[in-house]
Amino acid sequence: MTKSRKPHPSHAYGELKRRHRNIGRLTAIAEIISRDFLTTMPEGAYEGRMDQIAYLHRRIHDDIVCCDGQMHLEEAQEHLAAHPKLWNEWDSSNLAGMERIYKNHAILDHDTMEESARIANEGRRIHRECLKANDWKTAQAHLERVVTHVRKLAKKKAKFLNSATLYEALIQDYSPGVSLKQLWDWFNHLDTELRTLLPQVIERQKSRKPIVSLAGRYSKDAQMWLNRSLLELLGFDFDRGGLYETGHSPVEGGTPDDTRLVIKNVDPKNFMESMKSTLHEGGHGLYIQGLPSKGGREYQPVSHDLGTTMHESQALLIEMIVGRTPEFFEFLAPRLEGLFHTVRDPSLTAGNLHRLKTRVRPSLDRKSADELTYFFHIFLRFQIECDLIEGKIEVADIPSVWTEWMHTHLGVMPQSNAEGFMQDVHWFVGKFGYFQAYTLGHIVAAQLFDTMQQDIPNLHSRIRHGDFKPITKWLNRHIHSKGSILSWDALLKDVTGHDPSPDFLISHIENRYLGE
Repeated sequence: MTKSRKPHPSHAYGELKRRHRNIGRLTAIAEIISRDFLTTMPEGAYEGRMDQIAYLHRRIHDDIVCCDGQMHLEEAQEHLAAHPKLWNEWDSSNLAGMERIYKNHAILDHDTMEESARIANEGRRIHRECLKANDWKTAQAHLERVVTHVRKLAKKKAKFLNSATLYEALIQDYSPGVSLKQLWDWFNHLDTELRTLLPQVIERQKSRKPIVSLAGRYSKDAQMWLNRSLLELLGFDFDRGGLYETGHSPVEGGTPDDTRLVIKNVDPKNFMESMKSTLHEGGHGLYIQGLPSKGGREYQPVSHDLGTTMHESQALLIEMIVGRTPEFFEFLAPRLEGLFHTVRDPSLTAGNLHRLKTRVRPSLDRKSADELTYFFHIFLRFQIECDLIEGKIEVADIPSVWTEWMHTHLGVMPQSNAEGFMQDVHWFVGKFGYFQAYTLGHIVAAQLFDTMQQDIPNLHSRIRHGDFKPITKWLNRHIHSKGSILSWDALLKDVTGHDPSPDFLISHIENRYLGE
């Protein structure tokens, strides 16, 4: 019997572990049927599935905040205070996680949780239809309902957390422990530095060889074979997960033993888009599969991931940093002509693919933005979210604020709402406060990669030869397997020796785009 399975001296803590195991099972069920909702669920099952998902989240909430759960939590905390030597790091961190989960749920009622679950799932369908039809009227009505709901949530969270602002309270769901002031400091620093770098990079790239556009004859089957092959090379275990297509926006989820990666339906004219999405969701999936899941730790809070910031760092490290190195395309290029049945296609050379993927220019679409201007897309959304939740602007103001900002800061203007704020699903599903985590994730990814290059011998040569598993093993050893024993920023400092800093991202961009 492993140590984590032995009866704990605190009976109350043992009861909490059993309770969280059952809560974890219910959460896993909700995750999987939510992924099925996006992929293989028949349209006629829509209303029934919404009801099932909402009920599961209501039940999970009730199980967390029940009276004996609070009693056991208090008794376990008293035991820890009285007998600290009987508690190891894993159990004490697990109890702290149980307390966080309880407090986050205790401030909300089950009707609120059920409504949040409905919004999170039906918002994907509404977003898909509004985006397809450029339907601002329906989008506005839905978003007004969502914002009203989120503001109510934020007020409760802010009161409980003693937060300075409503938006700061929402941030804690995605980047725990980060203050709004710290975010503004980091974002303003990046804004200043990247604004200076942008014209320099654009000028430097004028001297590069012209980019040859992709020919546009890439079969779905060939693309999906490539995508699955890259995931296998990274170490994604298809016996414990899968890759699926959807008409909705990409997403990942599930459990370490059943990890579902969902990408947008492939575009036969551009294999790079589905590959990019696969690498991004794959980074998420590798994190999920690498979390502690054996020896009695499955479903326990300490085995959970460290939240959105760390999750996005794993995705962006694989997609934006590793997946845009020249060595990655040196590995990829020789294999593409056979896969796509072409001969001496100038668009598929390693140099051309690398130039295509590292071309820097202002654009309208966040998901296809280059690595440098990606930050500005996030900065826009961050500012709108902040003002919207604080009541400085309303949903009706979003299109004009968006258009003016894009024109002033990037020199581009969306010609429709579909090209503007409706391109993202996040607000439609109630994820206000999420966008900042993309930039924090990018910061963390650059910081981790800086250390990884020092730790893994001949890393770039390994990438050139398709030997990606040392990257995943390094991440699993230093990040994934740690669960949530430490906070995301404490773990980052433990691994890299530095507090989170945007300077690593700035240095990475300078080296990649202005280096020799």
